[in-house]
Amino acid sequence: MPELSRISLAAIILLVVLRLAIGWQLLYEGLWKIDTLSTSKPWTSAGYLKNSVGPLRNTFREVAGDPDELGLLDYDTTAGNWIQWATDFRDHFKLNEQQNGQLYRLLYGSQSKVGNRQAFAEALNTLPVEKLNVSQEIIWYDAEAKRLYVNAEKFLQPDEKAKLESLVAGRDDQEAADFRRALERLYDRQKKGMGYLKKLAGALKGNPELIGNEDWQRLGKLDQYKRQLAEYNRDYAKAETAFEWDHLQHTWTKLQALRSELTGPIKAMEAEMKEDAQAILTTEQLAAGPVPERWTPLKFTDIATITGLTGLGILLLLGLFTRFAAVAAAFMLFNFYMAMPPWPGVPEIPGPEHSFIINKNLIEVFALLALAAVPTGQWFGLDRLLGTFFRNWRSDGKSGSELKSTITTGNEAAVATSAS
Repeated sequence: MPELSRISLAAIILLVVLRLAIGWQLLYEGLWKIDTLSTSKPWTSAGYLKNSVGPLRNTFREVAGDPDELGLLDYDTTAGNWIQWATDFRDHFKLNEQQNGQLYRLLYGSQSKVGNRQAFAEALNTLPVEKLNVSQEIIWYDAEAKRLYVNAEKFLQPDEKAKLESLVAGRDDQEAADFRRALERLYDRQKKGMGYLKKLAGALKGNPELIGNEDWQRLGKLDQYKRQLAEYNRDYAKAETAFEWDHLQHTWTKLQALRSELTGPIKAMEAEMKEDAQAILTTEQLAAGPVPERWTPLKFTDIATITGLTGLGILLLLGLFTRFAAVAAAFMLFNFYMAMPPWPGVPEIPGPEHSFIINKNLIEVFALLALAAVPTGQWFGLDRLLGTFFRNWRSDGKSGSELKSTITTGNEAAVATSAS
């Protein structure tokens, strides 16, 4: 094996340029991701992890947390997340009593307490009929308070509203008109005054009238999504031939479209809720910045990726701790490679790149390991300055020890002479 001193100048220059090129590429990737953090769509590795293939597919997908977004489509899970977010929102911005009430109404609705029930109310001087033809568990009239109430837990359904309107069908007197107007206002108020948790229940539990949008009622499609997802995972575990992988890729594309159709309205509802919550803040409170995200495996992975790309890119550019930086960067890129390895027997990675076993990530891994095997930081970088500093420091330490030894020997000789 030739000694490093026999490496040509051209090879040294090219190796240093290779180190600088990879360092710049890593640094730019890190800076680009940092720049997105202040936008409405901050970068996250969730999409990359959720689409992982290969033998470590499940490991990488679990890091993303709820990779198939079934938790988002579960009322208890999503409602719990929203309530937790509201608690963090309240604590972060230190809401006053009035703002706490507004936030509570955003989540739970703006209904009133009537006895031991929550209800929506509308003024009505006189009930134009002797008895309502819908259960009093849902709607009732209080002659003393002169108000018509709708149970905020039950809600007035379209068919029930039609039955009530039929009581005064054909009548054109003022009492009938007031009754129809009160019904219409109550029906509208129960939608507008509904909290986001009720809207979520309407979207996920099969009552589209709760939110006034039938497109958000997807119970049948949710069952279809779960069934197709289970079939996909079963077929994925058994797939071997190219035909089977092509069929799986086609199925996966349809699954993603169906998932987007199901989760899109829930995500839009969540974004609307957070936007409405922001509207109750003062200018001084807004200056505190967004609510910090809770630590999750995905957040840790995102921060580690951004920090790794940026920090290791800087070290490689500066030629500082070059061998450590090269090995660490190789390890990071190897994880990128393993998340989507272009191996035989796994689905082909979508996109313009076509690779087989070797791809750009793995090539960079080999290049970084090669850089770790040679002292490019000593040739051009801060490692050379550090090396010179430590050599001089050790040399100064040795010279000081030799001087101390000389002085000690001279003293001992002088003592011996005096004694004789």
